[in-house]
Amino acid sequence: MRYLRLLALFVRTELQFELAYRVNFLAELLSLVIIVVTSVAAVLILFAYTQTMNGWSFPAMLVLLGVFYIVQGVGELAFTPSFQQFMEQVRLGTLDFVLLKPASSQFLVSLRYFKLSNVAQVALGVIVTALGLARLGDELTLIALGEFAVALFCGLVLVYVLLLSLSTLAFWFVRVENLLAVYEAFLDAGRFPVDIYPGWLRLTMSTVIPIGIAITVPAQAVAGRLEALGLGLMVVVTIAAWAFARWFWRVGLRSYTGASA
Repeated sequence: MRYLRLLALFVRTELQFELAYRVNFLAELLSLVIIVVTSVAAVLILFAYTQTMNGWSFPAMLVLLGVFYIVQGVGELAFTPSFQQFMEQVRLGTLDFVLLKPASSQFLVSLRYFKLSNVAQVALGVIVTALGLARLGDELTLIALGEFAVALFCGLVLVYVLLLSLSTLAFWFVRVENLLAVYEAFLDAGRFPVDIYPGWLRLTMSTVIPIGIAITVPAQAVAGRLEALGLGLMVVVTIAAWAFARWFWRVGLRSYTGASA
């Protein structure tokens, strides 16, 4: 409950900052709506000329596109702004003020800053996903919905773990902003099913930078293309990745020298 209260306080603080520039906030909301609507329109145009794309039906592609905007929206809502500030704090040596606070340092650097306009992106992603699920009709089962929820949760955790691990490198290399640019490039590629890409890119998006499985696997679950073994493996990998990120973070903290060093 203590951390939930802190989270609510952080969100309230960021909301006050956003509302200080209302026109800019509304412009960002409008741009997000345009981006999502044009993406859905592109899928509609594509499927006007074909019934499937590499085995993917129109409803399944809608679900995948919705998941993409949910994952991207959550990342840009909280994780990316917070980790960008964290890397700047390491560079300036002001991370000391975070470490002195009586709360988990990992929590404070992960969820301190928010770009609240991206709430609209997450909401639009949910709407597009719901439209895709509705069009699946009788093909959708309760088991598939359960698998979808588990896979989506694991996907979000994997994205967080990836960003935390990349940001932790700042303890040694200080300037690692370019790594986040690489992440964003691979994330953008995730708007399409990972299995349409060449083998080397598919492997990269499924292992080193697991954007592909974070977005594609939930859509595979509702499309009937995910086996129980694959979902189980995703859960195991997610747990292992979380444990590694926690360990790597603690190692990084021990390497931090601070402003007074």
